[in-house]
Amino acid sequence: MSKTTIKHHQADSDKLVIEWEDGHTSTYHYMWLRDNAPENRHSNGQKLIDTLSIPLDLTAKSVNVNGTVKIEWANDGHVTDYTPEWLRANSYELSESEARRNTQHTWDLTDFPETPPKYKFSELTSNDSTLRNMLASVRDNGFALMQGIPVKSESLFKVIDLFGYVRDTNYGPLFDVKVVTNPSNLAFTSATLGGHTDNPYRHPVPTLQLLHVLSNNVEGGDSTLVDGFKVAEVFRKEAPEQFEIIASTLVTFRFSSDDADLQHESTIIQTNVRGDITGIRFNNRSMQTFYVAPEKMKAFYEAYHTFAHMLEEDRFKLKFKLGAGDAMLFDNQRVLHGRIGYASSGDRHLQGCYADIDSLLSKLRVLERVMSDE
Repeated sequence: MSKTTIKHHQADSDKLVIEWEDGHTSTYHYMWLRDNAPENRHSNGQKLIDTLSIPLDLTAKSVNVNGTVKIEWANDGHVTDYTPEWLRANSYELSESEARRNTQHTWDLTDFPETPPKYKFSELTSNDSTLRNMLASVRDNGFALMQGIPVKSESLFKVIDLFGYVRDTNYGPLFDVKVVTNPSNLAFTSATLGGHTDNPYRHPVPTLQLLHVLSNNVEGGDSTLVDGFKVAEVFRKEAPEQFEIIASTLVTFRFSSDDADLQHESTIIQTNVRGDITGIRFNNRSMQTFYVAPEKMKAFYEAYHTFAHMLEEDRFKLKFKLGAGDAMLFDNQRVLHGRIGYASSGDRHLQGCYADIDSLLSKLRVLERVMSDE
């Protein structure tokens, strides 16, 4: 049965109802149909019609179905033509569960029985298909691993150049991750770092992070990644009341140094109006004192303990060691990164920078569009 063959239609006073051959039923309000008609779009995708120019009591004088759907509007006699393909592709009667954003693959350790494959930098720069696959991995899994990046300072910029621009912060366009005297951040020590997201005290938070290894010949120092969306999904299923507490309680994050004092108030788990998980801000080192009604404080800390423990469970955590020339690119609003502590002897030097995921997704869409046309 065809999904785009119209079996029956009914024109009501304020809407058009279409029953498709495959049994699906779609409802289209006239206001929406006139506002979103393909004829009202410039070739650049922008609307040519002002929504305020359409009367709220808009109705159809006639509706004719003969290959396409032709509607003559009662207010001005204009005729708009819609293809069944466009109508079916843009139907908006999906149930709330069907419309959920987080339909992308979330993962735990069972999805990666071996270390995930690394994309070769030489292929990323010479093969659009490989670049597309790497960017798609960041979109779908929240991260991608790479190898063969030149082992010299600032080479990480060559990766960002493939899809976007560096996001400058108080750390500068890049930062060195190595042991230093009097560190401003525990990342600049050899200590174990639990899973966390960076810069939760910023608004907007840097959405992408890249870490490039210049040297790593120490004992320990393995990297860790955790899919925060996966953990949050399991958390909501196993402890729904505690999930709601963490997703609705504002906490304060702060970073302070001689030349910066950054603060932001946010929930640890962000959701949208549909309840989709859209972001994670988790960084115990950066949390400050915050306000919760006295009668709710105990419940908050119980919920925080549950979620924080889950984030460190082995069932969710990828562990791997990156060598010189390797790098990992990850979604800083989804994937928590950390490391295993390491011995002070030897040398471990990473360089990092931030970027914006909207540029990555834009580049990915362009590549997918071009390749679909070939």
